[in-house]
Amino acid sequence: MGDSNRRFICMSFCASFLLVMLFMMYMLGKSSDSLGNATYYATHIDTVMQHVWTNVKASYNLPHNKHIDENFVPAIEVTSCISSHLDNKTFLIEQEQIQISRKDSLRKACNRYHHDTDGPHVPKVPLLVEDYHLAYAQTAKIAGTSWDRVLLVLSHLANSTNSFSQSKSIDLTKVNIPTLGNYRQADRQVILRNFTTFMFSRHPFSRLLSAYNCKVGPDATEEHIKRGYYDHLRDKILKKYPTTIPGIPDFHGFVSYILENDYFSDPHWKENYKIVAPCDVPYDIVGHFETLPDDAKYILQSVGADCLVEFPSSKGSAATNSSHDDTLIKYYQTLSKELIERLYRKYRLDFLLFGYTFEITIDGQLMRFPPDS
Repeated sequence: MGDSNRRFICMSFCASFLLVMLFMMYMLGKSSDSLGNATYYATHIDTVMQHVWTNVKASYNLPHNKHIDENFVPAIEVTSCISSHLDNKTFLIEQEQIQISRKDSLRKACNRYHHDTDGPHVPKVPLLVEDYHLAYAQTAKIAGTSWDRVLLVLSHLANSTNSFSQSKSIDLTKVNIPTLGNYRQADRQVILRNFTTFMFSRHPFSRLLSAYNCKVGPDATEEHIKRGYYDHLRDKILKKYPTTIPGIPDFHGFVSYILENDYFSDPHWKENYKIVAPCDVPYDIVGHFETLPDDAKYILQSVGADCLVEFPSSKGSAATNSSHDDTLIKYYQTLSKELIERLYRKYRLDFLLFGYTFEITIDGQLMRFPPDS
């Protein structure tokens, strides 16, 4: 390695360390409240510094296990990225408080309703990025493809989150990103204890509507149609519940069919608590789809990965706008009171464990879920 490169790398590390130490000294000089904040930051410094070198290599697509060659010229962005953590101190502290509140609410709900979850379970679904000790319990229709793109970058399989199409990202993740299910039962518990684990929830009715639109409804992507995905389900629904739009079941027919046939094994609308087992896995971070940008930013900063990758927008994914209140009401008002009540009973634990509510007026009658909310 050339002398200039060696000097630059040393300067980057020294500058990063100096920034951290100056901030700690500043915080220690503040009030007792700020002292608590300084303690909080101390727990994150090691993580941030450990990943500086990883990010230097990965940012330039260098082999992760080899030395830097003579032609490598590191970028000043590494140091500026570390300093940005200090600028975001308020954000990090606020997010930590949000997580404390969410996990406390989840723990209380689990204590109350755990007997209804058919536990205990250790889910096989978490996707693992060993370099960052990151374990993601993925649920379909909760920004899963966007997280696929992020994990591919962190695993050095993609240069950016825009490197591959939606379907290609999904296929590459299935083949290349290991899951907890690839490990022995005894090893799974060790991984869950030592990795930063996270999961996401989404309003159950919003997630179901998104699945309908994406898989069998009017917004089904051309890619899905070409591959023949869900054609068999579409045909079965239309046979019993014909519509005026050729080949497209309406939402009422879709909901009626899956309820009548207990068709809830499909991962796109299967109950989330059955996928991520939130009462059996003590997740470090519980994300909500409704606050996805902030939650994703916090997750990446928590493991020092935000210097390498930024969470992508919904562009390029199968966005259906199913979380908008007006859209949600529009579709669910096509259902009868009985159908909505049956749906709620199916997703009851997802409502209760993750703190969701829903109100709608059907035939002049206000319906509120949970009923006692």
